[in-house]
Amino acid sequence: MPIYEFLCGECGAGFEELCTLAEAESCRVECPECGAKKAEKQMSTFASMGGETGVRAPSCGSSGFG
Repeated sequence: MPIYEFLCGECGAGFEELCTLAEAESCRVECPECGAKKAEKQMSTFASMGGETGVRAPSCGSSGFG
């Protein structure tokens, strides 16, 4: 099950909830701060940590040497 981000329509608290897509779309999640069921699903972003800029990884099938 994916984690969704919500914003409470009553108290304005932001929170994350592990729920099915059906639960997230119908917004039947309860705010952990005030208990209201008027949460709005937010757009989520994610971060990815990578290596140094300009460094290429060896391609598939190469030994990485030479």
